[in-house]
Amino acid sequence: MASSRDVDVFVRRLEHRVAQEVKGRPRSALAYSGGLASTLLAMIARKRCALVCVVAGVEGSPDLLAARAAKTHLDYRVEYVMLNRAEAIRIRTQIATAHPRLPRSDVENLVPLHAALGTADRGPMLSGLGPSRFDAKMVAALRRLDVTFPIHAVARGATPSRTMLRDAAMLLGLPATWAHVAHRSPAEGAGLRELF
Repeated sequence: MASSRDVDVFVRRLEHRVAQEVKGRPRSALAYSGGLASTLLAMIARKRCALVCVVAGVEGSPDLLAARAAKTHLDYRVEYVMLNRAEAIRIRTQIATAHPRLPRSDVENLVPLHAALGTADRGPMLSGLGPSRFDAKMVAALRRLDVTFPIHAVARGATPSRTMLRDAAMLLGLPATWAHVAHRSPAEGAGLRELF
C-alpha cells in the first residue's frame, strides 16, 4: 500500500502535468472508459478546462455503461462513439496496416482510442490507457497519435499500481465504490471482443 505522502506527491505531480497539457485550451477531450485511470484524469482535468469525456464502444458495453453513470452521478460531459462490427473492423484494419508488427491484442486494444480520436478536433486528447506496461511496438504506435498520457508521464517510466491510482482518486473525493472498479482491457471494456 502506498504511503499517504507518496499518494499526495503523485496527485500533485499529476495535477501539474494535466494543467500543463490543457493550458491555453478552453476545451479538452479525454478518451474515457469509466476505469480508474480515466476517471482520475477526468477529476483533475475538469477543474482546469471544459472537459468532454469521449467514450467508444458497442451498446451495452462496460465502458458505455460506466460513462453513462459518470454523466449521471459525477456530472461529466460525455460524448458517445457507438461502434458496430463493420466500423470496429475498419478501424482495426487501419491500425494493423499502419503497425504490421503490433500483436493482434494490442491492435484491438487501440480501436476504442482511435474511434474516440476520430471525433476530436480539440488538440491532443488525454488518455489514461490503464496502468499497464507497453512494449516498444505499442509505444511506437502510441507516439504516432495526437494523445497525451499524463499518468505515464508522471510515473516516469514506472507503472503506477492500482492501489496508487485508487488512493489518489479517493484523496480527490471519488467515492469508494467508483474507486474499486475492476480493471478491464480497452477492447473488453468497449465490448469489441465479441465483434472480432
